[in-house]
Amino acid sequence: MPKVNCSLCGNLVEGRSLASPQKLENRILDLIRQDRPEWEAKRGICQNCLEQYRAKKFIGYLEAEYQKLSELEHAVVSKVTRRGRVSKLVHQDLDTQMTLGEHVADRVAQFGGSWGFIGLFGGILLAWMAVNTWVLARHPFDPYPFILLNLVLSTLAALQAPVIMMSQNRQAHKDRMQANQDYEINLMAEIEIRDLHDKLDSLRFKQWHELWHIQKRQIELLEHLCARGADPETSLPPPAPYVPPEL
Repeated sequence: MPKVNCSLCGNLVEGRSLASPQKLENRILDLIRQDRPEWEAKRGICQNCLEQYRAKKFIGYLEAEYQKLSELEHAVVSKVTRRGRVSKLVHQDLDTQMTLGEHVADRVAQFGGSWGFIGLFGGILLAWMAVNTWVLARHPFDPYPFILLNLVLSTLAALQAPVIMMSQNRQAHKDRMQANQDYEINLMAEIEIRDLHDKLDSLRFKQWHELWHIQKRQIELLEHLCARGADPETSLPPPAPYVPPEL
């Protein structure tokens, strides 16, 4: 495959990889003409130049709505221009990075908020009170009003609450990351939809432009035929060859 020069950067690339100016979007053509007024739009441009101007177009979309781009929006624009993926398994990525303490906190929070924990803990309390009331009635190790039991319950509550809060904080962090990802996906979808609208508008403009030139050419040919039919003896010059319109 012969190599040709890009009309913008001048790098040698394969001819089939060049993007024809007639197939570029109007917005991209306007951006190129702003940067390179001398560009004649007669030869194609390479994929690197095309991606650069696609990035400029997407940044222009965001700058029109936001005064200042955030890091998240910069990341979305970069992924759009590289055709990268935004969606990912947030929970799975975080689970692979969990420490032993975080695993224990999740297990404690999961078990502490279940009916199994309520039934087990209620059985332990009843057994404790039964042992100190009837089984060891003469020499109980924790007589009524069960001061040692109150101390154990207070200690358990003091230890269980921070562990459960650790698990809840990690879950909240996971939810924030999921929300950020949802925002990235929505923003990327919005940009892609706008890109599709631009492509449709550009295609419709080019089709109407070509149809107008074709109709104009047909009128010229009809006028030429009418002139020949009105005076067959007069030698008329042939019609000028058809020149495709520049878009």
